[in-house]
Amino acid sequence: MTGTSGNPTTCRINFQLRHAGERKTIAYCLDLTRERIPTCTGINLGGNDLAIQGQGYDGRCAFCRYFRKALKNRGIRFSCTCPFEVQDNTCNWRVKIGSVFFDQDLLEDEEKYLTYLRRVENDPRDLEARLALGVIHEYHGRFAPALASYWAAHDLDPDDAFIKERLQDILSLLQQLLLTSEQQKN
Repeated sequence: MTGTSGNPTTCRINFQLRHAGERKTIAYCLDLTRERIPTCTGINLGGNDLAIQGQGYDGRCAFCRYFRKALKNRGIRFSCTCPFEVQDNTCNWRVKIGSVFFDQDLLEDEEKYLTYLRRVENDPRDLEARLALGVIHEYHGRFAPALASYWAAHDLDPDDAFIKERLQDILSLLQQLLLTSEQQKN
């Protein structure tokens, strides 16, 4: 994330295991998440704790959210600390994407997502809808559609600092992933 490029940050997930079989489920969820969400972050599973540590923008937030959702869907109990997710004074969760906090309910609302898609279909120059789609895609770890949405928004407003920040962060992540992939082949 922009603004944390020099300081490593760590998200922690603490598992409250009820039986030994849950360890296998956790490992399975971790493998599935690694396949689904690309990231360049450090992931350390030890005992009942998973640490996700990174620096800068490395895809760890989407990875962590997807992993927690997989755990929740399989009934695994856990607690989590994340510097990029906070509860505001109305008890709503807000998620940091780039330099801005967004309402988590908006990012997970399928109807809102479909509304923004329709708005872009009806008016390709709808900057708000393009930005919203970029943020929603990024939140869910869909980096290629996020990049496309932000790029279209950049065409509409090339001076917007948030759009430039998101494009730079995602392009940097994709470049990192490409380099890592090439190094693994050699």
